[in-house]
Amino acid sequence: MVTLQTNTASQTMYVTPFQRKKDFAGETFASYLLQIQSLQSDKKYYAIFRSANGTLQQDNERYSEFLINTNSSGSAVGSVQITESGQYSYIIYGQSSVTNIDPNRTQDVWGELERGLMTFTGEDAWSMPSITIPDNVVYYE
Repeated sequence: MVTLQTNTASQTMYVTPFQRKKDFAGETFASYLLQIQSLQSDKKYYAIFRSANGTLQQDNERYSEFLINTNSSGSAVGSVQITESGQYSYIIYGQSSVTNIDPNRTQDVWGELERGLMTFTGEDAWSMPSITIPDNVVYYE
């Protein structure tokens, strides 16, 4: 499971798309398309990761390292604006385009490489108030 902070810059996300990538032998992926979906609201966010813009830090047979920002919108540079903490799911697609953010666009997207769950932690949506009752109060019936 991937754990990231909400509304935070320069976080590292480690994933392992290489196993499935072998099924697309001979295909060269220009970038990875990451789809993040909130399990509470079903809202979807998209980000593109590639070596040329520095968002794909490592991509080898063991793991891939994405540099992700969750404090601003900019899908082409690995940024998504996520302010709500909670449970999310993610899907990583391999694609030939460096600008496409539509996973259904078959001329650009080669296929799904990995899917999993992620947690975004941050400030609590609500908190319990602390109530203090003075101990020097006399109650009468």
